[in-house]
Amino acid sequence: MSPLQRPAGLRTRGLTLSATTFAAVLALLVTAVAAPAQPAAALAQIHCKQTTGTAALDPIVHHDEAVGSAHLHQFFGNNAWLSLPNPNAANLADLLGKTTNCANPSDTAGYWSPVLRYTATGAIIPTQAFTAYYRSWDGTSKGEGMAFPMDTRLVATRHNWSCGFFERQAPVLAIPNCTHVSGKPGHTLTAHIDFPSCWNGVRPYHPSTQVGDTSDNANYAYPVGTACPAGFPNRMVALRETIQFVYTGNGKDVELSSDAPMGVTDGLSMHADFWNAWDPAGLQSMVVNCVSGTGNRTRAECG
Repeated sequence: MSPLQRPAGLRTRGLTLSATTFAAVLALLVTAVAAPAQPAAALAQIHCKQTTGTAALDPIVHHDEAVGSAHLHQFFGNNAWLSLPNPNAANLADLLGKTTNCANPSDTAGYWSPVLRYTATGAIIPTQAFTAYYRSWDGTSKGEGMAFPMDTRLVATRHNWSCGFFERQAPVLAIPNCTHVSGKPGHTLTAHIDFPSCWNGVRPYHPSTQVGDTSDNANYAYPVGTACPAGFPNRMVALRETIQFVYTGNGKDVELSSDAPMGVTDGLSMHADFWNAWDPAGLQSMVVNCVSGTGNRTRAECG
């Protein structure tokens, strides 16, 4: 994955914005605002715990490379990663049928993201909760979206931060001041990362001999307004990863492990990876019952 560039017009600490730059920032923030709430019939929210620790690994972007990753990641979902002799060389066969830390036992997908840490000491700030939201392709209540093909590997950089789902504040691109919140679930520093949901139909092909970046991002795109862009006609489920951190500070003493390597500050490098290693039947059942609303919705499957 190429280093992330600082979005044009973003404020860094101590810098004053011009009126033109402020307008650009405002436009960026509008695109980052969370999607409207959906009725129960068009949503799955799958809670997952962190797997065995953290590691400087990236099995998608640095597949089978000697360099694991330039920064630490925290892993959720599939438990196989850190028990493999060489996690960076993992293939789909290494993940299928393994155990998961997700509440839905069929969700054996791999999810990972950079860790949040204190800038001065490097101490990692624990994750309070991780939720994988599967929604309609455009984030609305229409309930339309196909299941990702098996072995799909995606990296998402479209993100925003807030101080919690229950706080009445607009999401922002940099880590906000959360000194006013309680730290309880829904009232703590929270990151939201959205994955593209429009697909061109090219199925994943990942032989074990692949080395380097194996992401399928070239075959996916984000919706544009109320439509998928030209060349990406297939509407997939929209995946949003939401990560709540045990942090209620002012945001000035923390950073993501990926910030410095990617040349940014203030959590602007937030991104997340998704490797579709779901049980195939379980994934299709979740999409039918939870997202499309055409089946039988249960708390165990849909959250």
